[in-house]
Amino acid sequence: MRKLFYLLSLLVVSSMLLAACGGGTTPTKEPAAPAEPASPAAPSEPAAPAEPAPSALKSKDPTTLVIASFGGPETLDPALAYETAGGEIIQNVYETLVFYDGEATDKFVPQLAESWEVSADGTVYTFKIRSGVKFHDGADLTASDVAYSFQRGLLFGGYSGPQWLLAEPFFGIGVDDISIVVDGEGACADDRECLSALPAEQLVAACEKVKSAIVADDAAGTVTMTLAQPWGPFIATIAQGWGSVLDQDWAVSNGAWDGSCDTWQNFYAEPSETDPLTTIMNGTGPFKLESWTQGEELVLVRNDNYWREPAKLERIVIKYIDEWGTRFAMLQTGDADIVAVPSENRSQVDAMVGSMRVFDLAANTYGPEVEVCGYDPSKQGVEKFIPCEAGQTSSNPIRLYIGRPSLASQDLFMTFQIAEGSNYVGSGKLDGNGIPLDFFSDLHIRKAFAYCFDWETYISDVFDGEAVQQPVLARQGMPGYQADAPVYTHDLAKCEEEFKLADLDKDGIPAGEDPEGDVWTTGFRLQALYNQGNTSRQVVSQILSSNVAEVNDKFVIETVGLPWPTFLRTIRAKQSPYFVSGWLEDIHDPHNWYQPYMVGTYASRQNMPAELKAQFQDILNRGVAATDPAERQKIYEEANKLFYEQVPTILLATATSHGFDQRWVKGRLLNPIFSGDYFYTMYKE
Repeated sequence: MRKLFYLLSLLVVSSMLLAACGGGTTPTKEPAAPAEPASPAAPSEPAAPAEPAPSALKSKDPTTLVIASFGGPETLDPALAYETAGGEIIQNVYETLVFYDGEATDKFVPQLAESWEVSADGTVYTFKIRSGVKFHDGADLTASDVAYSFQRGLLFGGYSGPQWLLAEPFFGIGVDDISIVVDGEGACADDRECLSALPAEQLVAACEKVKSAIVADDAAGTVTMTLAQPWGPFIATIAQGWGSVLDQDWAVSNGAWDGSCDTWQNFYAEPSETDPLTTIMNGTGPFKLESWTQGEELVLVRNDNYWREPAKLERIVIKYIDEWGTRFAMLQTGDADIVAVPSENRSQVDAMVGSMRVFDLAANTYGPEVEVCGYDPSKQGVEKFIPCEAGQTSSNPIRLYIGRPSLASQDLFMTFQIAEGSNYVGSGKLDGNGIPLDFFSDLHIRKAFAYCFDWETYISDVFDGEAVQQPVLARQGMPGYQADAPVYTHDLAKCEEEFKLADLDKDGIPAGEDPEGDVWTTGFRLQALYNQGNTSRQVVSQILSSNVAEVNDKFVIETVGLPWPTFLRTIRAKQSPYFVSGWLEDIHDPHNWYQPYMVGTYASRQNMPAELKAQFQDILNRGVAATDPAERQKIYEEANKLFYEQVPTILLATATSHGFDQRWVKGRLLNPIFSGDYFYTMYKE
């Protein structure tokens, strides 16, 4: 029975795992169909969450929700934010034209748009903007604010943020940054100085192309968006945080782009540390930003002038605490309502479970709340928890959510060419005290690391058995998914063989046969990074460290924890030899998995060679352009084969959801595509 449960729950992640960015949908369905070319018949309010049963347990302060997490946002600017900590805050302070309908990941309701229409050919979207909505500073929402927000995002560009998701629908398949629109190549991608040196007429023309594609009519209260081609998941794309609407006057007065086509290049690819909107917010949403002490605490306060009924909660307090013991103590004492629980520590919280909601695959939602009166740590998964018999109740304070198929991953990314100045490569040479900067450019080194990883130990130690090795990038139910695709396995003999085939000194002689010495006889030392508090990522490197040392005691991997902002800056600067990071899908389409891993976000951070990216790009362009699922399947199987052969990334495992909150928390909207919680529907007993 348990084996069947794991097979059915193939693509699942703990609800408290932090990903790079994104969202999700049920893996048992095909990708969402294109939007219908008419105004939606959906209700203007999202479906309400299922209510847990009343509990005798009461919170100390029902007006304030306290969350104990770790890391914290990198930025609060919707144009740049592309990680879940920031995304959670953005989806509660800012709002989008459309929003997800309750827990559904493929259904949408109007939010700042009252309605929308789509042209017969699927390329022109016209949104009727809701009237009577005010920003937190009291200014009225206008159609021009909407147009400015989207124009600013596209011109903001850069590969550190989410704008590629909007660039392709507006500019064309494969044109995933405004820099490509300027010169046709993207030679100045992520390089503002280079971009600004291009002819002024090219820069103005690119900006005017953006403005002509997104046009506001304040008198009619409409915004018209014209795409380069039909784009089935367009509505799904703009429902996420990067589709948030800002007040143009406020943004400009605080140092953002002034709306002129003569100046936009001065704001291109702005890093978070100098982005004027990183630490301030002015949205239309149910909560306002009250304060943010980076690395310590972020506080939201209720917007009492919200255009809908004000939220039930008055305040949201998020405390950023790297140390698990402190977070656990807050959960035990009831001082935190929700805490981030590392997978390897969840057995401590399992013992506190007094009720559970098990995911119902057929209904695609969590089932009704069941009281739990017993706990058997010798078992795994839902079988650990013994339901109460008739007439019994439990006084244990924690509610468990378990078994949800998730569309998120945590994987190991190897940097092909590490940037100069890295502090994590030791000597930076092939001398036993470091690694050369192109260490992972050698295919045999990448394969050796893959064969040295132990999935069984990882799944057992980190996920308590509630996970499976991920075979390919595509999720179950998507074109491209192959349950029987070849995968790397823990095989120390093969690991040794691949290390001996490497040729890091490039003399044409495999390391195992090189009389002058190479990696096999010289050894190596590198530092593997993880973000502090995310001990599951630390465990990945500890497993590798142990196994490569077993193969050859001259091989040394040291683990180093960095604060989240520093970790993010380091991997973006391509200074980490390898890194473990996560991806939470933005839209439920294979393109949203293959693109970031093969040519976009992560490929950029890995400094993947241009020739390999070009091979991937050719496949992906064909895949996203195809409309027939069977045709897309064949195309993405090409991508799977090349990805396996080149192993730029070690795909790890996806796990079953196993998240917690205090039983007095109510109204939680459990949509897997959200970056975090949507506080508007929540309250406490």
